[in-house]
Amino acid sequence: MIFLQVSFHYGKPQLNIITIILFLITTAQSGNPKFEACTPQTCGKGPSIKYPFWIPYQQDSFCGYPQFEITCKNNNPILKTSNYDLIVKTISYSNSSFIASNLAVYEDKCPAPIYNYSLALDQTPFTYSSENSNLSFFYNCTTEPIHYLTYEVECAENATHYSFAVFNTEALEHNNYSLNECQFMVNAPLVMNTSVNFTSLLRMNYIDVLKMGSVLNWTAPDCQHCEKSGGRCGFDNYKFICFCKDKSYLKVCGDDGNITLLLEIF
Repeated sequence: MIFLQVSFHYGKPQLNIITIILFLITTAQSGNPKFEACTPQTCGKGPSIKYPFWIPYQQDSFCGYPQFEITCKNNNPILKTSNYDLIVKTISYSNSSFIASNLAVYEDKCPAPIYNYSLALDQTPFTYSSENSNLSFFYNCTTEPIHYLTYEVECAENATHYSFAVFNTEALEHNNYSLNECQFMVNAPLVMNTSVNFTSLLRMNYIDVLKMGSVLNWTAPDCQHCEKSGGRCGFDNYKFICFCKDKSYLKVCGDDGNITLLLEIF
């Protein structure tokens, strides 16, 4: 930090010096275009998008990480994975987590998942949270479970085989249903909405249940210290950067680019 102490007796030369120094301070504090480029944005619906996420054409690529790219579709924020496109419903930046639903649930005629949701996250910085509960889908079963509450998946059935979804597979087996009667099974981890009780949950169809979404966690350098210092986080030259109003720093906004003016008036 640079301290400048200026003493004067109300003379014009001293006042001119003060004016020049104040001008330099203002210029230094507003000289980083990357700070403005990383202003949080939205798709119209959904949460505010900022580091580690970023929206092309609304924010520059250095505002987030490549795998955190958000595209906007029908005003919704979409995160693309290898098998699924996810609608991002909420983001908790302090917990490094977000809730997302499979876009197919809203668009497909038969949105029953055919891949385990976890497979779509391979080689990504995202993982499903342990607070999710698995909704297991069973396809092409030779018999229908009749002594346990399940969600029927009619669009994946035919005249001789059944398909259904269930939260507790162990309880299903305890009711003497053999899962070997089904050709394959897919797991969809889902967050349990606290506003929906168990009875209401069982009255829903599997599509509405899937729409509740899943909690996902991410791995990326923490941004909280940078933001608390007045900066905006980004990713530049393959490393974390804190973009501040005056310039960029490695971790937090420093004060070596600021000028403190101490005036002593006699």
